[in-house]
Amino acid sequence: MEPHDEAARPAGDEENPDRLFSALWSPIGMAAVSAARLRPGARVLNAWCGTGAFAIPAAEQVGPLGVIDAVDMAEPLLERGRAKAALLGLANVRFLRGDVLDWPAPRGGYDTVVCALDGPLVSDAAAATERLLRLIRPGGRMTVTAWARDAFVPLTEVAQAALAPERPGAVDAPPPGDPLRPLGTPQALRHWLAARSLSFIDVQYVPLVVPCDPELLRPLADVVFGGLLDGLPTAAATRVRRRFSDRLLAEGRDVIDASVLVGTGTVPRVTLPRRPRGARPLTTAGRPAGPVPQFG
Repeated sequence: MEPHDEAARPAGDEENPDRLFSALWSPIGMAAVSAARLRPGARVLNAWCGTGAFAIPAAEQVGPLGVIDAVDMAEPLLERGRAKAALLGLANVRFLRGDVLDWPAPRGGYDTVVCALDGPLVSDAAAATERLLRLIRPGGRMTVTAWARDAFVPLTEVAQAALAPERPGAVDAPPPGDPLRPLGTPQALRHWLAARSLSFIDVQYVPLVVPCDPELLRPLADVVFGGLLDGLPTAAATRVRRRFSDRLLAEGRDVIDASVLVGTGTVPRVTLPRRPRGARPLTTAGRPAGPVPQFG
């Protein structure tokens, strides 16, 4: 759920990225990992890992015998994740550069995949999720996060007004994150996960607010705008973020709603077809005619 595209962000524009991490990404990551109920020794894929909001607490939960593959395409984010892991002495998390949708599963599959339904997934969340599900072993778990329907909603008008001078058509553009807005209720996310053939589904609403603080608002703008800043020159993107934060401060807001949903589900186990009652397996010299397939 962390920003994945750093191209439009000028160097040094994030006044305090660690503070935004602590205020927003870290609570979301902790909630997701708690819901995932990771076991010691588990193999986990954190798709589109950013700087480690999910990967770091997951590594702590699975212990030294577990393995966390934290995968992202943005090397600057991966470097920050590696630094955090090193500071905490976590040798069981690997921040790896790669395309998650082409990522190979380890032998036997991952026990759990954890990811956020935003950013790279927005264009086709269903297809991306189906691809990730193929990396999970039968009986394994998937955990996803999505913004709650009311998260950031009051900021839509502010964001579009800030963008309009650089992109005049922005006023008529869909609200940021709109493709996934229908998943913003527990019932909708539950149905969406069920449509992916997951079972034992659980969806939790995690209330979260972020202080309306000047040091947080400009980096937070990248969350609210989503991909709407992509392709803007550096100076133009800086002006958009400044208009956005100045308008919110002028309105006197104290906090911003950043609540999320955390959904989990289990991948079905593959089972042998039942034999008709009374039927006997074909045998050769007292043994099955072929190798018995192993599942699960």
